[in-house]
Amino acid sequence: MMNQKISKEEYNGKKVILIVFGTRPEIIKLFILHRILKESEEFYPILFNTAQQKISSDILQHLNIDVDILGNTLPDRSPDLNQFISHLINDFNEKFNSPNSIIDKKDIAGVIVQGDTASAYTGAIWAFMNQIPVFHVEAGLRTHDQNNPFPEEFFRESIARTSALNFCPSHISYENLIKEGISPKKNYIVGNTINDAIIHLMDNKKIKETNQTNYILSTLHRRENWNHVTEYAKILYNVLSNDIRDKNLLHIIHPNPLVKEGFSKVFKKYIPENLIIKEPIHDYFEMLGIVKNSNIILTDSGGLQEESLFFKIPCGIMRKVTERPEVLQRNAKLLPFEKNKVREFLLESDKYKINDSTQYDFTYGDGTTSYQIYEILKRFFRV
Repeated sequence: MMNQKISKEEYNGKKVILIVFGTRPEIIKLFILHRILKESEEFYPILFNTAQQKISSDILQHLNIDVDILGNTLPDRSPDLNQFISHLINDFNEKFNSPNSIIDKKDIAGVIVQGDTASAYTGAIWAFMNQIPVFHVEAGLRTHDQNNPFPEEFFRESIARTSALNFCPSHISYENLIKEGISPKKNYIVGNTINDAIIHLMDNKKIKETNQTNYILSTLHRRENWNHVTEYAKILYNVLSNDIRDKNLLHIIHPNPLVKEGFSKVFKKYIPENLIIKEPIHDYFEMLGIVKNSNIILTDSGGLQEESLFFKIPCGIMRKVTERPEVLQRNAKLLPFEKNKVREFLLESDKYKINDSTQYDFTYGDGTTSYQIYEILKRFFRV
């Protein structure tokens, strides 16, 4: 059905829900909810891939997902967010508010967005301006610093203002919304859909186990850290050469040219024997296996913070602040770009191991978040 006009006969009285995503983390966190809505008697979900990132077709195939609408790609896209958001707004209008609309906006009962991406922000703004209810999955995350992470903190604050319903991962994210004056009637604590995804993938044996053993996993990619890439590479060089001899460090390089250049400056002549630099992993099932089997994680990724908590892996967060304070209470620590601080964390990572009787951590839910959202949507629409 990709980009074909959708007739009323297809949804036959069901509530049409547009699910917007443009990045791999979004669809990973939405595919269970999409499946539940698709199998329901009340809703007709339409998946709109904005093409913010190139998402491996293997992921969609393995998740048994058929995208209904694919956004127009932006030729020669620059890092300019204004350009990209303008492009997305125009694409929404072309797909849903033009003579050639795939489905008319008046037939869309609600729009689901996830997280804090440009796709989520634009989807929410477009829906709000067209008086279509917005449903925000993973709502209420805050650092209370609009420059960290930039621009995601602003995006999620703005989405919360547009939303008819906010689905919060925890009591902390719920309270953030209350403090911002958002009505408690709009906010629900449901957990995080990442746990739905991981539990489903484990149950269905989709995770690809790695042959790599005894390693630290490292990633760095956030916009606010672009100026720290070379600094981070130097820290890794020094720590691996002088302090950490008994473990390998597996660093997955980000494809952004600025990030790759920053690393190559440091490692162009000599790479420590226990450093493995790996190209980006587009296969989420392989990546999850690498996360699951790591000893320690160093990262600025939000998703890896959540996954490290589920698998109970000590996590050093290379950021000033985190919008996921739950991890700081369990398995993680914020780290500055200072060699001694990173070294200390790596050498004393046992302090951040979760020692309880469970194999996995369920701080972000027991795998029922998507089903809870479905039940709340039914009550919202009285169906």
